[in-house]
Amino acid sequence: MNFEPFVICPPGEKSPKPRPVDTPGGLADRMRSAAFAEKQAIHAFSWACERFRDVPQGLLDDWARLIPEEEKHYQLIVDRMEELGFSLSERPVSMRLWESLEECETGREFCLRIAGAEERGRQAGLLMIKYLAHKDPATAAVFQEIVTEEVAHVQLAETYFGWTP
Repeated sequence: MNFEPFVICPPGEKSPKPRPVDTPGGLADRMRSAAFAEKQAIHAFSWACERFRDVPQGLLDDWARLIPEEEKHYQLIVDRMEELGFSLSERPVSMRLWESLEECETGREFCLRIAGAEERGRQAGLLMIKYLAHKDPATAAVFQEIVTEEVAHVQLAETYFGWTP
């Protein structure tokens, strides 16, 4: 998988702790993490469509339909980071999400695991929206669009496997 332009932490190593959110570096850290999560989701849904044949075709079709949406989310964050002068490669990011998805042996396991990750990201996005609403409405709007669309991503696990966050 090509995760450029991100700098990846060495295997088994966590990414550096984010700087305080009320600093430009802290906002950049959180946006970089969100962008990397979206990049991983793009690859993950594509990989899952090819890898797992133990799930209904409808779920494979739904995963394939999510890829352009994840690409859009990634681009929204990247574009806003560029406007703010933030770099995707300034600090390393962890491959832990991708590695955990690669460990999935079934499509069900993948669906539940990625839904959990999407929900954690959605919850983090809600916090960012609340924090940025009056400080940086343009960035808050980016996260609002993503958070709104992620609801349907998480619901796939409920639709196909009865899972709820």
